Amino acid sequence: MTGPPWWLTLPLRVLLRLRFFPFSLLYASLLAALRARRLWWKGDYVRVGEVTSPTAAVPRNAMLWLAHVATGLPGRQFDVCLQLPRDTPDAGLHDLFSTLLTSPRLRSIGLYWDESSLSDDLPLWQGRREERQPKGQPGSRHDLGSLGFQQLRGVLQANDEGLALPVAVSRDAQTLLKRHARGASAVCLNLPAGVPSLARTVATALPNLRFFDLALSGSDSTGGAADILSLSDFGLNLHERMALARAADAYVGTFDVLGCSVLLSGRPTVLLGGDSGAQPDRISLGHNALCFPGPAPPAALTEAVLQFLRHHFVPGAHP
Repeated sequence: MTGPPWWLTLPLRVLLRLRFFPFSLLYASLLAALRARRLWWKGDYVRVGEVTSPTAAVPRNAMLWLAHVATGLPGRQFDVCLQLPRDTPDAGLHDLFSTLLTSPRLRSIGLYWDESSLSDDLPLWQGRREERQPKGQPGSRHDLGSLGFQQLRGVLQANDEGLALPVAVSRDAQTLLKRHARGASAVCLNLPAGVPSLARTVATALPNLRFFDLALSGSDSTGGAADILSLSDFGLNLHERMALARAADAYVGTFDVLGCSVLLSGRPTVLLGGDSGAQPDRISLGHNALCFPGPAPPAALTEAVLQFLRHHFVPGAHP
């Protein structure tokens, strides 16, 4: 009695050697084939950003850029390629990567430090349709250092889809604010070092509000005010500080990643600085946002912040 033919026993021997269950191998092969087909036939959903010089505003600009890109792709996920300068500091790169991870629409990230590597890998990111584009036009490219006021207005007109922050981080932020606010409205401060008296004056004039200082140098930015809880010694990472800023009832501070995340959420926001490219000293960004692009007189700035907070949190007050 002869055994089964060799063409039946050979696949079985190979599988036994690999110790791979046949259905698992079939399932993995099917997933790989589907993934390859999707990458080959997908539409133009990859965006390329360029950072010409490393600055502290790059993470914030990246958040604005992602929100701007998402407005043109309703209901779609997209890939991102970033070309960075070689002298990008490690701290800035860490904040940039943490900021990119907060986008719920982002599918994958590619970081590059030279044009040749990006050009070689870009066809792998792009779908078959982009291969019909003329050579030298690999896709939509944006300079993250040239985001201006017009782009900011376009982002604000879109609906906020939230940030992909960890659930535990958001829950802990809400718990901390509720515990220390004791039923009052919470205002997060993230003031630059040049306006130390603003926090002390505002906290004294509005005792019905609870203020939380998120600046890394809390004692300097708040002027040592005892009625402001400084969180600078809590050891918070970027995602935790973003969650606290978004969980508060209002935000007053620098137009950085924290200010940008609160601005996109639609909460009452006063932004200081940011070099948005606009000429006016004071810019109204709708009912809930006020921006001071450049330096402003301390007295005028303090009065504007007081009016803004009274309008939102003091019954019967007028802006």
